[in-house]
Amino acid sequence: MNYVRALLRASHFPQTVAMILFLTVAAVITSAQGPSLALFVAAVLCGQLSVGWLNDYVDASLDGSVERSDKPLVAGTLQRSALKVPIAIAMILVVPLSILAAGFIGGLAHILAVASAHVYNLYLSRTSWSWLPYAVSFGLLPLFVAQTSSTELWPETAMIVLFSLVGVIAHLLNALPDIEIDRTAGKGGLAVSLGRQKSLLLAAGLSVVALGVVFYLVSSL
Repeated sequence: MNYVRALLRASHFPQTVAMILFLTVAAVITSAQGPSLALFVAAVLCGQLSVGWLNDYVDASLDGSVERSDKPLVAGTLQRSALKVPIAIAMILVVPLSILAAGFIGGLAHILAVASAHVYNLYLSRTSWSWLPYAVSFGLLPLFVAQTSSTELWPETAMIVLFSLVGVIAHLLNALPDIEIDRTAGKGGLAVSLGRQKSLLLAAGLSVVALGVVFYLVSSL
């Protein structure tokens, strides 16, 4: 039980649950149901678990350097090597689950979204380009959602832009609480590069743009 609890904490569980709920609601709104919806939820779950676990796996040494006791790998409740198999299993399952849920095109969109998130974990999280995988991953999600409902359904370009904006905003806001810890640990990232005030201003500016896109989408209904 302690192992399972530690695995859930290492998966960034609150963010995982929030993403599953958000995308599930979006899929239901676009009329996804039955087996396709169940496969959709399973695909999103595996994708999010793999991303969260890999993030903690990659950042273990940096988190340890600033004594992040909220991290299971630092607290000692989970060994780093114990994440290898769960990460591999989750990554493998994402592929068939995504394609079964949304067909080849929609499934590929989700697979690429998860791959983009792993690029963030492995290469870009400590650079000023840390926002890019978020923009790409979120931007691909409307196609996954739409194709889960019907292979004839395609998202509007404005919806893709909106999701990309939401991804960058989420990245900035998610980084703010730990910005000083990340700076001390030597982590980079856009928020660390900009600082708290500029990050908030950028998030606010992008939020205004996102609201404009929302108004456009609503007015075009």
